[in-house]
Amino acid sequence: MKKSVVTIGTFDGVHKGHRFLIKQTLLAAQKDNLRSVVVALEKPFRAVRGLLSLRDEKIKELATLGVDEIVILEVPSEILSNEPEEFFNKFLIKFLNAEKIVCGADFAFGKDRKGNAAWLKKQKSVKVNIVKPLKISDRQVSSSQIRKLLEEADVAKANKLLGRNYSFSGMPFKDRGVGKKMGFPTVNLKVDAGKLLPKGIFISLIEQNGKIYPSVTSIGNRPTFKAGNHTVPETHILGFRGEWKNAKTTVSLLKKLRAEKKFKNVSDLKTQISKDIEKANKYFK
Repeated sequence: MKKSVVTIGTFDGVHKGHRFLIKQTLLAAQKDNLRSVVVALEKPFRAVRGLLSLRDEKIKELATLGVDEIVILEVPSEILSNEPEEFFNKFLIKFLNAEKIVCGADFAFGKDRKGNAAWLKKQKSVKVNIVKPLKISDRQVSSSQIRKLLEEADVAKANKLLGRNYSFSGMPFKDRGVGKKMGFPTVNLKVDAGKLLPKGIFISLIEQNGKIYPSVTSIGNRPTFKAGNHTVPETHILGFRGEWKNAKTTVSLLKKLRAEKKFKNVSDLKTQISKDIEKANKYFK
């Protein structure tokens, strides 16, 4: 197997910092005519309140970056529970034939994450390139920072760190049809429970089979109708007429309009939805 340049990480969100790291991996591989390999953990070691990228989303984003090979490691898995020496020798050297490793300063691997960048530097069989964290406006780009922004529903700032609009996908499902009865039909999506969904009302885009439409998306538990604690994303498509197909649908969040709130009655809610739609139409114009 051809020798390789390897970078390893969780890559949750595949944000600008991750892309910068992978770019350094590609440049190193091109310089010495080596394979470029990204080893991505399926999910973070430590439990988080929601994933920025589900497994398929992560693979899709990584595949756009031009690397030669993507390896996904399940968490937990036997290989990740190996001692650093065993992980290094059996996986990185023997299996991936690594000649160079590109990693961040906080990189860690092996049982109890005892292996780190300093440990790697001591290994004579590989070259190690430690990449400093990427900063944007003095803010370090990290998955945890993006999660925090999304939990605060600040999708505009989160999108800047991601380098793209935050999105989620799912299959449409029929609900009680409350939006349609009010004159604002919506597409309701079943989204993987592991995906992080910010709460609130957002200007958005909705996509199906390559067709993209401007929209307004509400993510929450619909307090006006006492719908319980189950979070449901529902999207009203601006100017759309007809039936939405029962096929995979993706919603991208552009900007927060307001927080979700409980209204005294349906009439007040309808008035507010009309205002939300008016703001969204101005945004797209």
